[in-house]
Parts: sequence; C-alpha cells; structure tokens
Amino acid sequence: MLRRVCLGSILALTACKPTIIEDPDLEPRPQADPADDPLVEQEAVRVAIRQYAAALGRHDVEAAAASVVADTFGYYEDIRIAALRATREQLEGWDFVSVMMILQVRSKIGRAELEAVDGRRLFDVAVTEGLFGEDLDKVELDEIWIDEPGMIAQLRLQGQPIVWLRKIDGRWRIDIPEMVRQLGPGIEAQARERFAADGKARTAYSLLEIGSQEFLDIAILDGPLELEGETGNAP
Repeated sequence: MLRRVCLGSILALTACKPTIIEDPDLEPRPQADPADDPLVEQEAVRVAIRQYAAALGRHDVEAAAASVVADTFGYYEDIRIAALRATREQLEGWDFVSVMMILQVRSKIGRAELEAVDGRRLFDVAVTEGLFGEDLDKVELDEIWIDEPGMIAQLRLQGQPIVWLRKIDGRWRIDIPEMVRQLGPGIEAQARERFAADGKARTAYSLLEIGSQEFLDIAILDGPLELEGETGNAP
C-alpha cells in the first residue's frame, strides 16, 4: 500500500504577533520519480501478471503475445521442430518441461498444421487451445521480488519463485524461457521419484500427465508426427 505523507504548515504564536517559520530553501524541490518507488514497481509487476492471465483466460493471442518476452517465440519454434522430428531417444535429451510441451503439441496439432506455422503462430495456437497457464489467475500476487537494477522480477509463493519477468522498453513481460529453465529441474526431480523404475522419466511422466485428460497413442513418444494417410513414423 502506497504511503501518503501529509505536510502541514506551522504557525508559532506570540503574545504580540504571529511568527511564520519559512523554509529557507527557495528553490523548488525535485519531485520523486514514481518508478523509483519499489511499491509502485511491485504493483506494475502484478498488473503485468494479471494482464497475461486475463489474456490467457480470454484466449486473446495478441494480448498474450504482447505480454511475453520475444525469446518466447524462438523457444516455441524449437518446440515445433521437435514435435515434428524428434524421436523418443532425442526427447530424452530435452529438459522435462519442454518434453511435456512437445507431447502436448503432438497430441493436439496435426503435422500439416505444424509445418504451416512458425514459433509465433504455434504460441498463438497454444493460447487459443488453452494449452498452458489456465490457473495463473488463481495465484496469489503477494510476494513480488525485484532485483536491484530493476530489470528482473519474480512472483514467489512461500518464498519460492514461480513466475519470472523481465522489464523491456519500460514494460514488465513474462519470461517463459527463463521459467522453463528455472522450474524444470525441480519438476523433473519429482517425476524421477515417481517413475524411477521406468528409467525415462521425462517421456513417461509427460505422457501420463497428458493421458490423465484424454486417451493418447503411445506412438507420440516414439517418433515424429505422421501426415494424414501415412503409415509408420515419418522420416
């Protein structure tokens, strides 16, 4: 909550006449820049998260794209290529969160459509289909951390970062690639505890997470997507 400081004038009265205490500094005092107030910046971070969550809730692709760092679209291009080409063995070399996203893309989007888009358009499809971030609007926004230069921010839950942001051109934007890098190892560690016997926690757990919502063919793990009418895995 922003603090408000009220300054009042002081009048000292004597028996004969009032004495007015004046400020000897006749130069106007510089006004504080609101951006220097940490509470103002923290609220700006909250606004950015709310706007992103609202864009996802409305499936508003333009608003969502404007709320994320530009690196997001390069990351989605990597996801698109992997969804088209990566074998199961190759997926095991990816980070866990990315594998989950690749398998979601394979389960939702056909090969012909994937070949016709780029990373930015795949991001648009993910927003339209509601493939991620559906519960972001339910997260409490109490714990906001901003680094000393004022360019990196985090939303924390019980002290642990869960959302990363970067300030670009004076505006806070969601940093999805950084979130993947930072959150992935912890999520994968939990998966390995649960699926240690499988030996391939990334793909096993990812398939289970998606399969909890709908039936999936195990073949989405074992190779690239097929064009309609093809048999077997595409080269």
